[in-house]
Amino acid sequence: MKLLQTNFAVYFIAFSCSLISCKKDPIQYTFAGTVMESVDGNPLMSVNVGISQRVYEGNVASSFFNSAGLATSGSDGSWEMTFDREKVFEFKVSMTKSGYFDSEQIISSGDVAVDETKIINETLEPKSWIKFHLVNMSGMATDLFTMIHYNFRTGCTGCTTNEYYYYEGSVDSTFTVLTTGGIYTRYSYKNPGAALYFQDSVYSTPFDTVAVNINY
Repeated sequence: MKLLQTNFAVYFIAFSCSLISCKKDPIQYTFAGTVMESVDGNPLMSVNVGISQRVYEGNVASSFFNSAGLATSGSDGSWEMTFDREKVFEFKVSMTKSGYFDSEQIISSGDVAVDETKIINETLEPKSWIKFHLVNMSGMATDLFTMIHYNFRTGCTGCTTNEYYYYEGSVDSTFTVLTTGGIYTRYSYKNPGAALYFQDSVYSTPFDTVAVNINY
């Protein structure tokens, strides 16, 4: 009789565990890191960090990313987030802050372990604008002014490309380009009929527009 009571007690505890207290915690991923500023290397706070993931639908990876978590960097630039594990193909980590260029990187699920924190440190670059004003002093419609851009930022809306540009005629030209702040942006130009290019640079002030006037 005592053995029967013991077996019943064990069964009751096991049954209770299965319903309430003995349920296993879900397996989770943990991501963390620090965001720095490119100009002075200081921590950058209030950066919005988002992680999304492409999961498997059956045996095929989804064609789109679903949001997995959001975080904001603190005064020391650090951030952290934890979310439940799914069958993931790859992760996308995005960082945004007003006045800075966005950061985005894709990470394979094979590079993320469930038993350790995935560290992602990033440096964000401030935006700057350079406004060029080219003034044709001779008034000759056949004048051909040539400019070369060197280390301007490329690949973003409002950015330029690092190549040759030609400006012809007596009409003045004004154009503004978006680039990385906190560096000396280099360019060179050649007046109409000149044999050599004149090289120059301008400091791209973060969060501001720098005016460059060139008379030719």
